[in-house]
Formats: sequence, structure tokens, C-alpha cells
Amino acid sequence: MTRLSWTQPACDSCWGQRNPGRIATRVRGDYRESEVCCYCGRGTRSGIYVRVDPTTVPHPTLEKD
Repeated sequence: MTRLSWTQPACDSCWGQRNPGRIATRVRGDYRESEVCCYCGRGTRSGIYVRVDPTTVPHPTLEKD
């Protein structure tokens, strides 16, 4: 069974649009991975993750084993 993660990557642009004025907490640079933003579908290495119901975003990430 495919499981979707509740921890989703977000790009800088989508974070800023949804959280104006807030500074994102990020994964340290050397631990960042190339991923797909759950909101816009563009590639990102922002290191920003949001806790969101994966059924409510257009580009959800699968849960990692």
C-alpha cells in the first residue's frame, strides 16, 4: 500500500506566500535533498518542511521507509 507522508517539502516561494513575515526553520544545508515542493511541484533544496495532510496538497510526497 502506498502511504503519503504528513511531512512535506516546500519551496521558498510557496513558504513565503503561505507564511508572510515568518522565518522558516530549515534542515542544515549539508543534509538537504533535492525534492518536489508539495504546493507547486517545482524542484527545491530549501530544506523547509511543513506538516500537512498529504491529501490536501497537489504534489504530495510518499512516506520514506
